[in-house]
Amino acid sequence: MLPKQLFLVDTITKKNIYFKKTMKKAKKIRSYSDYTLEHLRNLCGIDNHNTPLSLLKNAITPSEWLLTTIQHNQIIPINSEKARSELLITPVLIEWLHRNTKKLQYFSGNTFDVIPEKGLKGRCDFLFTKHFSWDIVAPVIAMFEAKDNNVNNWYGQCGAEMYAAQIFNEQKNEPYRIIHGAVTDGYEWVFLRLEENLLLIDTERYYLADLPRLLGALQTIVEFYG
Repeated sequence: MLPKQLFLVDTITKKNIYFKKTMKKAKKIRSYSDYTLEHLRNLCGIDNHNTPLSLLKNAITPSEWLLTTIQHNQIIPINSEKARSELLITPVLIEWLHRNTKKLQYFSGNTFDVIPEKGLKGRCDFLFTKHFSWDIVAPVIAMFEAKDNNVNNWYGQCGAEMYAAQIFNEQKNEPYRIIHGAVTDGYEWVFLRLEENLLLIDTERYYLADLPRLLGALQTIVEFYG
């Protein structure tokens, strides 16, 4: 058994080590991009579950403009997140917006700071609202993230943005508690849905190579909000 003084020193040392580790972990959460699924669970109380979201109700035929744009854009080297966002993802979202001009507003690359001290701040790739102003006004209904690598690594970031949207809507007295999201590398899309404190991750996948299914899933999200 350790002498009492050595025991106290050992206990204090362990507490200091734990405190430093905790601080290091806290410092990592500077913005949405630092969030993982574990952070969402431990810091925000948001658990996650893989499940079919059944978003495909009806396939939608893409316009000739979208087909031609995607085809033309792929002659350009698409080897960065910015390139994927501009050349592959944005045309799909523009098509989606044109089909629903009276149902949603579209923001790209805007800062969305909701609770900065909790790391719920930063730039969002794509944000959608039901309010048709030139600035972000509640209700926010969907958050999409563009990535240039494995989409499975970024559910935490997208989930944090969705959680922030949920809080933002509450702050503005808009009763929209269910938020949709997506993580995509331009070729593969994974959809998410935040219901209260549970982040649902779709087990189905949608692909740029099958635009009718992808557009159909996006349309289901719009129609969910009426």
